[in-house]
Amino acid sequence: MKHLLLLLSYAMASLTISSHAACKSYGSIVNPCVPYSHEQMVADLEQLLQRYSAILSRASIGTSVEGRDIPVVCLGRGEHDILVCGAMHARECITTNYLMYFIEQYAEAFVSHDSIGDFDVNHLLNNVSIHIAPMINPDGVNIVQGGFEASCHCDSLLQMKLINYEEPPHRSWKANAHGVDLNRNFDFGWDNCPTDSLPASNGFKGFAPLSEPESHALASFAKRIRPEAVLAFHTQGEQFFFTTPDSCSASIAERLVEATGFEPQPIDPPYGSFQDFVALHLGVFYACVELCDYIGPRPYPECDFFKIWQPARYVIPIVASGIIDNQR
Repeated sequence: MKHLLLLLSYAMASLTISSHAACKSYGSIVNPCVPYSHEQMVADLEQLLQRYSAILSRASIGTSVEGRDIPVVCLGRGEHDILVCGAMHARECITTNYLMYFIEQYAEAFVSHDSIGDFDVNHLLNNVSIHIAPMINPDGVNIVQGGFEASCHCDSLLQMKLINYEEPPHRSWKANAHGVDLNRNFDFGWDNCPTDSLPASNGFKGFAPLSEPESHALASFAKRIRPEAVLAFHTQGEQFFFTTPDSCSASIAERLVEATGFEPQPIDPPYGSFQDFVALHLGVFYACVELCDYIGPRPYPECDFFKIWQPARYVIPIVASGIIDNQR
């Protein structure tokens, strides 16, 4: 029996090592199978920008409550702008891994003149500019990954109400460092949003719309670039929430559902979400992409990254190609 247990132990260790090695081989800079801190993201972005300067550029759209930079990367050099964001909710930080991996894969394909799937990457990126904010809520991600003591607001965080959480409670954090749910803090439907009256780990809409530096930065940037499509990546449920104001948008939505197998869901009445903001101020195609199967109020395990990448790997190019085709 002891010999059998040893053999099983060695087998499991071998599988773990092989899985990790296979994951790392996919990208020479970005390893999406490990937790992605703000510091790691910034460091990797610097390397990506040095290697792929022909097709990547970077700007800052603002800073977080605790002063962390919120970078946006422009992938492409076309006249059609698309806005993409991730990690608006802290525990949904696997979306940063997804977007960083996407940036490297498509930048490498561009300089190598390669296609990915059925997509001619050079054609896409010469016609669109994809503005990607991989981590809208860096303070919240820091709390999830480092614990409350990693925040300079530790004392106030410990006094906030915990909603829909598991132990340890910091791993279930969704809000920013002020205890505001950023996806309830936008300026359309905010008055109608049911909410706790005080800052909390989840669901508090803030004391005023766009009160938070992170939501304000994203809203200001979106208004400035006026994108033709917007994608926001979240994690729970393998489903889409769409706004489709025209036939082109409806066609893109149909292609996304067919390519991923994700279920489209009905839209809630306005409640101060980023989707509501886009509908009011931009009036363009919007997709909230829920990347993962539902696992409860905790981060999706990074070691399973390719389980979420595989079905959703063509989401952004499908939107980009739909925008290009609509202009012909």
